[in-house]
Amino acid sequence: MKNTVARLVRYFTEGIGAYTTGTMIGIEVETQFVDRSGFPISIDTAKKIFHLFHSDTRYGEWVVTAKRNKMITELTSLWRNDRMLYELGRHNIELSFSPKHKNVAVDEAQRGLWILEENANACGAYPFFGPIIDSDENLLVVPDERDAAWLALDGPEALNLLARTSSVQFTVDVRPEDAIYVLNTLGENVEAFLSDYPQDALWKRYISSSRAGYRSDRYGGPLLFGGIEDYCARLAEHAIVVGNTLISHEETSSFNIPLFIRSVWWHFRLKRYGEKLCVEIRPCARKKDSSIKDQFSFVRRILSPLI
Repeated sequence: MKNTVARLVRYFTEGIGAYTTGTMIGIEVETQFVDRSGFPISIDTAKKIFHLFHSDTRYGEWVVTAKRNKMITELTSLWRNDRMLYELGRHNIELSFSPKHKNVAVDEAQRGLWILEENANACGAYPFFGPIIDSDENLLVVPDERDAAWLALDGPEALNLLARTSSVQFTVDVRPEDAIYVLNTLGENVEAFLSDYPQDALWKRYISSSRAGYRSDRYGGPLLFGGIEDYCARLAEHAIVVGNTLISHEETSSFNIPLFIRSVWWHFRLKRYGEKLCVEIRPCARKKDSSIKDQFSFVRRILSPLI
């Protein structure tokens, strides 16, 4: 356990550039699409959207960075390093916008979303501007080996709960010395986030119904930390997903840190973008594109004067 904590501390503190907290903002937006009848779109329609978006150069040039069985599962923009990918459901498409200056980040994201919506409309698909879609269908799509392992680990019934939800996440760049202050400030205001985050209940059902046997605090997590070592020690309490099983840190001497972090779904968590250390803010419900600006303003008010 001590070795794991030390590795995590180094990961979050070493090689971080000299950035000012709150300058750069990353945004991830999940959008569920429905057909004219209001049902989640088919996988064939989703494929058409990916192909059309790939050929659209209004938001720059996009390249195919992942495929599965000849199906495009990820696009990446050449200049911005933004990504377009499936988010569990065949109808749920994520645009992940890499960190940009806080004064332009939201406008850039809304522009990309508008182009995505135009391409989707041309394919007979329309955005469902809501956090949870009412559907009993098996919506899961398995675009890569990682998701295939997750399906085997959780079971389709549990994982399908998450395929019905869509969220907005913000990442705020922080200096290592500011990271815990930012996390704790957000944690103190968690109820303000959860009061407008209905998928919280589905996440809790997912954790309790998964075959994996997760700890209950693998979702949501602790909200206050005594320092970076305390944060890493709490993180290391959770088992590592290896293939389709959970193993303890004592059972392995090495593991993929970014993948491990992605598998511990705390409301507010640390992550890295290259030389940037960021705090990811997760409990924001998907609404109309115009609401993203209001949601970011809410985050800024909580973290003022840092951003």
